[in-house]
Amino acid sequence: MRVAIYAGHGGTDPGAVANGMQEKNLNLTISTLATELLQGRGYTVYNNRTADVIRSITHDANKANNNQVDALVEIHFNSNVGAPGSGSEAYISHREIYPSRTLAHVLLARIQALGFRDRGVKVRRNLRGADAFGILRMTTVPAVLLECAFINNPQDMAKLDVLTMAAAITDSLCEVLNGPRRP
Repeated sequence: MRVAIYAGHGGTDPGAVANGMQEKNLNLTISTLATELLQGRGYTVYNNRTADVIRSITHDANKANNNQVDALVEIHFNSNVGAPGSGSEAYISHREIYPSRTLAHVLLARIQALGFRDRGVKVRRNLRGADAFGILRMTTVPAVLLECAFINNPQDMAKLDVLTMAAAITDSLCEVLNGPRRP
């Protein structure tokens, strides 16, 4: 099995910043740990970055497409203005590339078991009706953009254990990809 584990943001793009943390660093840490766990289970893993460098979403999408990965998970952390939100959510393409929706639900169920609120599986479109998130818009493989938790919520961050989050992502991929295959 071939999977892509991508870390959102990087380099001069820190992503969300709160409580002394930068999203890009959390994303990379969890991506690295999930990669190690998946490789230990015999998966071939493609990463978009293994260091704190700027990324190209077009390059990332092409890498996943060209390698025909069985699934892609891009790791992010959420943030909002005002009272902090809480929990995890997963975005998939409006094109419903199988088994993206199944993977998104399994991811959220495993993360909910870690104590995070399940905010649901969502589709977000831009004004042109295409997927708002570039990685979902440009990939032709099953893909999930995962918002692990709210970086600006101290309660969410107090629950976060990066290894446990990486294991939840790994176990979810293994369950969905090694389970019954759709004809």
